[in-house]
Amino acid sequence: MDFEAIEDQDGIRCSWNVLPNTRIEATRCVVPVSALYTVLKDRPNVPPVMYEPVMCKAPCRAVLNPYCQIDVRGKLWICPFCLQRNQFPPHYRDIAAHNLPPELHQQYTTIEYTMARQSPVPPVFMFVVDTCLEEDELKALKDSLILALSLLPPNALVGLITYGTMVQLHELGYQDCAKSYVFRGSKDYNVKQIQEMLGIGSGVRNQPGAAQQQQQQHIAQQTYGADRFVQPVEQCEFTLTSILEQLQRDPWPVANDRRPLRSSGAAMAVAVGVLETAFPNAGGRVMLFCGGPATQGPGMVVGPELKEPMRSHHDIEKESDRHYRKAVKFYEGLAKRAAGAGHAVDIFSGCLDQVGLAEMKSLVNWTGGHMVLTDSFVTAIFKQSFQ
Repeated sequence: MDFEAIEDQDGIRCSWNVLPNTRIEATRCVVPVSALYTVLKDRPNVPPVMYEPVMCKAPCRAVLNPYCQIDVRGKLWICPFCLQRNQFPPHYRDIAAHNLPPELHQQYTTIEYTMARQSPVPPVFMFVVDTCLEEDELKALKDSLILALSLLPPNALVGLITYGTMVQLHELGYQDCAKSYVFRGSKDYNVKQIQEMLGIGSGVRNQPGAAQQQQQQHIAQQTYGADRFVQPVEQCEFTLTSILEQLQRDPWPVANDRRPLRSSGAAMAVAVGVLETAFPNAGGRVMLFCGGPATQGPGMVVGPELKEPMRSHHDIEKESDRHYRKAVKFYEGLAKRAAGAGHAVDIFSGCLDQVGLAEMKSLVNWTGGHMVLTDSFVTAIFKQSFQ
């Protein structure tokens, strides 16, 4: 068996070419059993197929593949994982030994399906932007965000939250002027409070007399009243671009002996609360762009006074920092909620100093997001990673 040819064909490299057959052999494996998959691998000789995959019965749900045993006369196939017998669907009635579907050929051990059905809710992106940045940093970040809008699908839903001392959730559906809802950065908001303050939730979706209007607006049916804040790019691109272009630094004054009041935790609580209310079990991403540590409110990493130093590795190991455990607990709670709703959290940090990634790492690890740590939002590393 030529392993290199298989790797080139499938785009998969396994840590072991032979899997252990017994528990004792598994315990002797120093390197764990794993696979490295090449996403979006160019395979011109193996084009995608334009139909739904054939799956095994529940709860197995394995996909028909070249390693399955097939009975062309009885129109049956046997799953190699659970050994269940499955009937071929009606459109496989012409299957024969000389007329097999692509997924049963050896060169199709890795196959891509193009689904006919579309997702009921398009992808959702919630940008959470730190405004406690220097002018050049903020300008570079705004330019990157504006460019990102042109790279998103036209039907993708986007929302914007900016934060500093206060947290602002921008209403993109109001086009007459810039309008936003302001939250206190020092307060922890739960889901119920966010729903009541913004007027979103299942009660808004099911209110009497709104059925006819909701049938006319498909997006509004899915967002539980949050379509004012999260809208398709093709509808709100001009409004969102105008808000980003006019975005200024946090206006609250900062004394020479103090850090800016940065409410990262409160901003993330609002973002996660809005998405889990409006888009439960739908593909969504919360993208945090922070330029420093949280200095007030939930998830606080360090105090606002410069005389209070940032926690060190020694402080984390000894658990002697008074903010660490409380911040970790807060962000783990947000991570559980985001993961339960099917949403990922990405963190993009542009700062030479620490920003509290040790406390926030659960947001990324538990939700399958990305963490990018750069010196500045001006650097090419951030721009290329973000795009």
